[in-house]
Amino acid sequence: MAEDENQSRRYPVNESMPWQRLEWHIQRGGFVLLLLLVLAGAAGVFSKGWLSNQRVASADNRLSVDYERFGRRESNMDMTLRLRQLRGDYYEIRLSGPQLDDIQLQTLQPQPDDAWSTQDSLVLRWHRRADQQDATVWIGTQPQDFGRYHFTVALDDASRAQFSQFIYP
Repeated sequence: MAEDENQSRRYPVNESMPWQRLEWHIQRGGFVLLLLLVLAGAAGVFSKGWLSNQRVASADNRLSVDYERFGRRESNMDMTLRLRQLRGDYYEIRLSGPQLDDIQLQTLQPQPDDAWSTQDSLVLRWHRRADQQDATVWIGTQPQDFGRYHFTVALDDASRAQFSQFIYP
């Protein structure tokens, strides 16, 4: 006599099918959750990836910032500043934000001719060549704490771009 597989039984093992079905649903839910976490990580929700890479530009398009929207505490993060329509004898970048003390500059290329800090700003100045119209500045940072970081980048105190980054623990 064949037993119905969907019925609870006592022999050879005590088995309750309602609890067994609940366990199967939990296993399927866990599998889906883990799959979604892996896909989100591969896409860049937790750090580097196409969902993390962002670009913000000033209203006059003289300044654009490529940055990573998501990062991890004490991991390297890249920022690229693209400067256009440079004028005058020098050009100046001002990076400011309340969390500026919580990041460590790892790299800065090209090296500025002058650099100084104010209350919550880092000012970097380069002398402009006579024929120079555009420039690119690469900055590597390392956040020292977790949370939301808000920054403003200004070119010659005129063109401004604001962005924020979320840093995971």
